[in-house]
Amino acid sequence: MSLRPRERAYTAYRFGVIVAAFVPLAFTFLRDRKRFILFGSRRHVSDEEHRRRAEYLLNTFLSLGPTFIKFGQVLSTRPDALPEVYTEVLSKLQDDVPPAPYEEVREVVSEDVGDPERVFTRFEREPISGASIGQVHVAEREGERYAVKILRPGVRDRIETDLRVIEATLPLVLRFAKEGQRFTLSNLADQFKEAIREETDYDREARSIETIRENLSDEPVVVPEVVDELSSDRVITMEYVEGTKITEVEELRGRGIDTTRVVQDLQRAYMQMILEDGVFHADPHPGNLAVAPDGRVIFYDFGIVGRVSDETRDGIFDLYVAISRNDIDNMINSFIDMGALDPNVDREIARRMFRIMLDNVRGQDIDDERVEDMIDELQEDMYEFPMRVPRDLALLFRTTTVLEGIFYTLDNSYDFFPVIRDYLVRKRMGPVGRTVVNIAVTADRLVSRFVSIFPERT
Repeated sequence: MSLRPRERAYTAYRFGVIVAAFVPLAFTFLRDRKRFILFGSRRHVSDEEHRRRAEYLLNTFLSLGPTFIKFGQVLSTRPDALPEVYTEVLSKLQDDVPPAPYEEVREVVSEDVGDPERVFTRFEREPISGASIGQVHVAEREGERYAVKILRPGVRDRIETDLRVIEATLPLVLRFAKEGQRFTLSNLADQFKEAIREETDYDREARSIETIRENLSDEPVVVPEVVDELSSDRVITMEYVEGTKITEVEELRGRGIDTTRVVQDLQRAYMQMILEDGVFHADPHPGNLAVAPDGRVIFYDFGIVGRVSDETRDGIFDLYVAISRNDIDNMINSFIDMGALDPNVDREIARRMFRIMLDNVRGQDIDDERVEDMIDELQEDMYEFPMRVPRDLALLFRTTTVLEGIFYTLDNSYDFFPVIRDYLVRKRMGPVGRTVVNIAVTADRLVSRFVSIFPERT
C-alpha cells in the first residue's frame, strides 16, 4: 500500500530520528570488532563500559516512545539476543508515561462511542492506570461504575511508522550480526510487529475478554463484562470490578480470605484456559490480578492473550515422553515440531544443551542456583543457537513461571507443576503415566525455566 505524502514525510522524519539515536551505539559496537571499523584488531570492552552502553540504550528506547519501549521490554527477556548486563538494565524499562491530555482522550471516545460527558453521568478526567499504548478511566452510568480503556491518541499511526523504519533498517542490522543471531533477530522483529499490532486492536481484546469470560463462567473467578455498545477498536468499556491486589497477603488474610483457596481457584482457571480452552490470559503479573471481597479471583487487562493449539499440546506431551526415555534426539524433534527450533539446527550443539539439562534433573530436584549455573555453562552456545520459541508457546511458559511466583507468595508450600504434570499424564497417557511421573517429576520445572531463557519473538 502506497503512503500519502504526509505519511512519507513523517516516516522519513522518524527514520532520521531513530537512526540518529542508534548510530553512536552502532559505531561503538562496530569498533569492538575492528578498532578502526574497516580494519584493526578487536578491542576489549570492560563490564563498566557495557553497563554504560546498556543505560544509553535504555534511555534511547524511552526517548523514542511506545514502540521502542515495548521493544526494549522484549529485549530485556532475551539473553540469547543480548548479553546479561543489557537484559539486566533493560529490565528496569517501565511502561510508565504521563497520561494523555483529557481533551485528546475525550476526542477519541467521542469519535468512537459518543461524548463521554453525555454518554456517562460521570467520567473521571484523571486515569486510574496508564501506559504508552492506552489508559483507563473510571465512569458511571445509570448507577453502575465502568472502566473505560482508551487507546492513546495517534499511537497506532506512530507505531506503524516505527515498524516501517524497523523493517527498512533490519537488513542492515542483520548484515553485521552473527549467523545464529540473524535467525534470532529476524524472527524477533517479525513476531514483535504482530504482537504490538494486536495490542493496539481493542476490538480483538474485547473479543478475547468475552471468550475467556464465557469459558470460565463456571469457575469462581471474575472476568469483567464488556459493554459492546460502548466499545470499539480504540475503546473498551467494561464493568468496574474492585478488589485487593493478589499479592497483598496480610490484607487478604485479615479479611478472612483463604489464600490457599485463592491459589487453587487460580490454578484451576489456568488449567482450563491452557489445557482445555486453548485461550489464556498471558499477563498475570500482580497488577493484573486481584481478589474480590467474596474471595473470587479478578482478572484485569487482556491486552496479551496466548493461544495453545492442539499441535502445541501434542508437542509438549511428546517432549515429556522423550524426557522420560532419555531420548535426546526426540527432545530436539519435539522442539522442531513445536516451531521452537530451526529444522536445520546444529544437532551437536543441541544435543550438548539438552544433555546438560537431562544430566542435571534425572532423579533429583533442580534449584534456581543450579539452573543459573547451567545457563552460564550454555551461554556461549546460546548466541549461536537458532532457538525461536513461538510467541504463544513462550507466553505459556512465561505465564506458568509468573504464576508459580504468585502461588508461592500466597502459599509457600504450594507446588503448581505436579498438578499440571498429572493432568497431562491422566489425559494423554493413561496407565503408562506413572513412569513419566516418576522420571519427569523435576523435568517440567526445568523445561519451563530453560525455555524461559529463550522468550517469545514479539
